Amino acid sequence: MADDGAIETTLASLGFTEMEARLYCDLLRHGPASGYRLAQRTGKAAANTYQTLGTLSQKGAVIFSDEGGDKKVYSPFPPRQLLNMLRRQFELRHDTALTGLEALHEPKSDERVYSIGTVAQVLERARTMLEQATEIVLFDFFPQIYDLLREEVDAVRARGVTVAGIAYEERHAVRDMPLNRESTELVGSRWPGLGLILIVDASQHLIAQLSKDMQRVLNAVWTDSVFISCVFHSAVAADIRLVALRADPSDPLRKLSLQGAAPIGLKRMLESDRR
Repeated sequence: MADDGAIETTLASLGFTEMEARLYCDLLRHGPASGYRLAQRTGKAAANTYQTLGTLSQKGAVIFSDEGGDKKVYSPFPPRQLLNMLRRQFELRHDTALTGLEALHEPKSDERVYSIGTVAQVLERARTMLEQATEIVLFDFFPQIYDLLREEVDAVRARGVTVAGIAYEERHAVRDMPLNRESTELVGSRWPGLGLILIVDASQHLIAQLSKDMQRVLNAVWTDSVFISCVFHSAVAADIRLVALRADPSDPLRKLSLQGAAPIGLKRMLESDRR
């Protein structure tokens, strides 16, 4: 049986008030009813119930049959039809708002480094950067992050943009994503979060660490500083190339990797996660 409370919370996220959600769910569960009967079933005041039914009618969530006099019987608009209608209305408002807001906004590079506070912002920024790529994209994504952004990365490749990254699982390893075997266990279980590094056209750079449940941002910054972006481009490009070279067990530079050198910064970060 569906949890009415959870469903009502979902409706609230779509713009329904608590009482609107309660009445709509009651009609779905128990069938058509007059306003008076609905007030009895939900324990709400009759005046408030009739007022709320009026707003539900305006939103298209209920329809009614006029039984003569002042009596009306209300029935819920089918959920699929209601949500399809709401989605189309939202898309129309979205398009109108986007046109107006973009007319006000003229993006300008300011070379600052900005902190990003939410997981949704981090992922949306990453997707936008990938869409904007024209020449070369370098990335270092933990497996969970790559799974989320894989479609966008594939779309960049399909446009003919140069793409290169690091894989931490066999299933992700391809020619332009060498497998970093020595860091698989570190990334898979010991690292305190989920990492994301993305550099696009050496002109903007995003680096973030999300909680393992992807509900919180632990650290995240973005910049369109070409200096910082070029520095990180060189660093990540070198790391990708070294990962590919370390397939040779005689690689004399293996000790320079983060895992191979195990510098104090790495130890402190891993130890802090266990506290």
